Amino acid sequence: MRIADRLFILALAVFFAGAPAIANAAGFAISTNGYADDAMLPASDGYDKMSSDNVHSCGGTNHAPGFSWVNPPANTQSYAILEVDPDGAGGHGVNHWVIYNIPGTATGISTADIAGAKFTPGRGTGDLVGYRGPCPPVGDAPHHYIVTLYALGAPPTMPAGLDHDGVVAAIKDHILGATTTVFRFQRM
Repeated sequence: MRIADRLFILALAVFFAGAPAIANAAGFAISTNGYADDAMLPASDGYDKMSSDNVHSCGGTNHAPGFSWVNPPANTQSYAILEVDPDGAGGHGVNHWVIYNIPGTATGISTADIAGAKFTPGRGTGDLVGYRGPCPPVGDAPHHYIVTLYALGAPPTMPAGLDHDGVVAAIKDHILGATTTVFRFQRM
């Protein structure tokens, strides 16, 4: 993805998610294991909640992909990850994932780590705890899912149960750098 596109996506994430704007530390980068940046996710990666009206039935596995990162800023003591869909809720944005208290020694987070709640899962939109796979309305253009990794200069001590805004408030004075990756999903 071009640098200009990445900066625009980061600006969208900041605008919709309310997170502070932080410049990317030199070379600090996150990648989605198994997917290129800006990749279209397959239907199997959609949300799996079944409802009586099938509104939230995307038939997927609802398993978060793993992530890895390189070149964190010096003195990183912990990480937090926020995922937002700025296209969701009619353009108001949907917080799909809040996870934090990831130790500064980590170089990634696996699907097993996520499923096993190895790190502290927070509450996304709708008070859902943990990862919420993509499931935009049928007929919408592909939604963008912006995953932002924050490197923090504070140890992993945030209390359990924080939502997106709670994490943003807790980390705002401790951010050493941030990096993003984007994936897309369309429901047919």
